[in-house]
Amino acid sequence: MMEVKDVGLSLSGRWLFQSLNLSIPSSSFIAITGPSGVGKTSLLRILSSKLSPTEGKITSMLKDGQDISMIFQDLQLANGASTLNNVLSGCLGRHSSFKTLLGFPKKEKETSLEWLRMFGLEKKARQWASTLSRGECQRLAICRSMLSSPTLLLADEPVASLDSDWANRTLHILKDSQKKRGGSVVCSLHDENQVEQFADYVLRLDSTNPDQWRWEKLAPLDA
Repeated sequence: MMEVKDVGLSLSGRWLFQSLNLSIPSSSFIAITGPSGVGKTSLLRILSSKLSPTEGKITSMLKDGQDISMIFQDLQLANGASTLNNVLSGCLGRHSSFKTLLGFPKKEKETSLEWLRMFGLEKKARQWASTLSRGECQRLAICRSMLSSPTLLLADEPVASLDSDWANRTLHILKDSQKKRGGSVVCSLHDENQVEQFADYVLRLDSTNPDQWRWEKLAPLDA
């Protein structure tokens, strides 16, 4: 799906990571871990082509903006739009601007409502996003990304504002949904229990030694 070859990133005269080599296989859940400021968000931005690495090369078979979707830490919701319309914006890549001015297709609305139901937001479909709690907004941003049906889902701390039950439920949905379509998840996480429970692979970044990152394949918990 994507190959990372000798990638490094330097910001403000400091290397965050160097000589990074890894492969993102299909149907996998990859966790990125490390302390704050180590470069997790920057690496996700590189994988999404929103940031160029200082060195190295990314080889991808995916189309930016079509096959790749990213869940941002700042969520980037339209606060003055309804919850439903925020989700529907996730399918804009599939429809012309003219077509959406006349209204979204019925099938897209049905699928959007199904994602809202899955994340406990169906009763708030007509509310403005600005009226939702932080946790509800985080789940809404996830619904929007999932509607785009990405082959590669990049998620920057997607469960940081959720309680443990919703966090685990959300990670399960992301992993299961992506694997069913042959897609993958690359997700920054802080909770080691979540990493062990959901990740197939983990990339551990080192804040003191930029080239001492570790790539591990994790055994299933029931192995």
